[in-house]
Amino acid sequence: MDRKTIMKGAFLAVCIIGMLVLPAAAAGQGSGVNQGLRNDLWANQQQYRLQEFDNHVQEANSVISILGKYNIDTTQMQATLASISGERAALQTALTSEDRAGLQAVNADLVPLWKQFMQETQESIRAQRTSAQSAATTGSDGTAGTVDST
Repeated sequence: MDRKTIMKGAFLAVCIIGMLVLPAAAAGQGSGVNQGLRNDLWANQQQYRLQEFDNHVQEANSVISILGKYNIDTTQMQATLASISGERAALQTALTSEDRAGLQAVNADLVPLWKQFMQETQESIRAQRTSAQSAATTGSDGTAGTVDST
């Protein structure tokens, strides 16, 4: 498996676990679930979900920096990452207020944005590769791959 697939899987797993564990704990509250346990689970979810979000944004910024170093256009990726970063406040608010519907809404917004970011990354790299291949087949004087036979 490649790194991108692993990262997608890890992100999805954490989201699914959070969506399964927390509502189940809340549903069982009437049947004697300790409020302290419930609070600790939410605090844990909040801390690590925000930390995970920040790590993903930091990694995406690093990818943008690396691609920029190789003169790959990152304009679209930067705009998408700005949209993703703008969702942090909503994520934190939903986690802090234990708003399950808000958390689901934020996750629903983030998933397509991250997919878009990954697609834009692939397209930018592909465009750079195509451009490099085109430049290799066309001589520096603009003529198609001629060989000097002298």
